[in-house]
Amino acid sequence: MDVGRISARALVTAAAAALLLQAVPAGATPTAAATPQSVCGSGYRVIDSLPISTGKLWATVYLLYNGGNGYNCVVTMKATDLGTATYTEARIQVSGSSTIHRDRGNFTTYAGPVRVNAAGKCVQYGGIASDRAGQRFQSLSSWGHCG
Repeated sequence: MDVGRISARALVTAAAAALLLQAVPAGATPTAAATPQSVCGSGYRVIDSLPISTGKLWATVYLLYNGGNGYNCVVTMKATDLGTATYTEARIQVSGSSTIHRDRGNFTTYAGPVRVNAAGKCVQYGGIASDRAGQRFQSLSSWGHCG
């Protein structure tokens, strides 16, 4: 057994633990990363997703549905520049309505939730993510999920 190797590993582990403790404010407990389900709430399940990509994945837009109440929910989860506030948007439109429901702004991890009652109707959903320079990238679904 190589004592030098064990000591180096222990030092690396201790340094990583110290960095983790510095990242969490005193008195706070670390929380799990957000998921589309945790953002939309109880009863929602992912039924579709769209990447926002230019060869580089900027974000993923998730469409969720709650069969108990007939609501859809959209969340755009950033994949790049996490922790940095960049323009991010989640949007959804219900067929037969000209209203586009959105959550947009400079966010560090995700935009949304955007919830709409769409029982028995088609929806179109999408999102936007930007880089640190402000260049925007978007994805928009076709009309679907009619039910």
